[in-house]
Amino acid sequence: MSLITNGHIEGFPAGNPSLPGQQPVHALPSAVTAFDRFQARISPRQPAVFLDFDGTLTPIVPRPDMARLSWAARTAVAALAERCLVAIVSGRDRLEVEHLVGLPNLIYAGSHGFDIILPDGRVPEHGGVFHDQALLDRMVAVLRHRLASVPGSLIERKRFTVAVHSRHVPPDHVETVQDVVSQLLKAEHPYVKLTTGKMVYELQPNLDWDKGKAVLWIVTELGLDKSDIVPIFFGDDVTDEHAFSRLKGHGLGVIVAGAADHDRLTTADFRVENPDEVMTVLQCLQALAPGPE
Repeated sequence: MSLITNGHIEGFPAGNPSLPGQQPVHALPSAVTAFDRFQARISPRQPAVFLDFDGTLTPIVPRPDMARLSWAARTAVAALAERCLVAIVSGRDRLEVEHLVGLPNLIYAGSHGFDIILPDGRVPEHGGVFHDQALLDRMVAVLRHRLASVPGSLIERKRFTVAVHSRHVPPDHVETVQDVVSQLLKAEHPYVKLTTGKMVYELQPNLDWDKGKAVLWIVTELGLDKSDIVPIFFGDDVTDEHAFSRLKGHGLGVIVAGAADHDRLTTADFRVENPDEVMTVLQCLQALAPGPE
């Protein structure tokens, strides 16, 4: 029996949120078919848009290195970025997602918000993430050794985290992956926390930081915490719930979730079905973002 339950091992640090005010995705209004309601939550304020990458701007693909941003998506994001702040907040390394998006006038936050550099060089003061490289290297070595015989397992060493992908692991081997991750988390306690996503287990430095805090830090540092600006976060995965939750009351969350995920609980305010619908909403948002005077 797996030691991991809902992305958490009892008694050990967890990065996955368990949040009040959650409701099923199917109970949320669509930001596309009910765009008038979405617009009413924004106007007359100007949006500041925050976007996850995988599963939000691009479809989920079998391997991380297969992801490509379509021309239509890049065009929509670029057009909106000329009119308001657009930031990409991804679980990928910051330099990697910056390369994949390929637009110069955006803010990029990688490693679930651990890695942010503003245009003027400012970085968040969230603790010793820069000093944990030896720890991450040690975990990668252990994982590669213990999962060498598990078919389909993929270990991804990122700059500030280690991800274990199980998308191609046969169902009868998934519990082995979970047990190896659980044992490693216990061995590195209390220096590491676990977050889970869509067929991925991510080991991160155990710091009080997440995508939601990253978004609020960007908003504050760029002077966007004003009554005439509304931050809007688009995301598809469990780690995006931090951002949805932290924006409650002064921003909006839009979850990207198809029919298979409509019973999932979320703290988002609106939903869209897929990355194509994200593009539709971004195009509509251009009219609500008058741009610099």
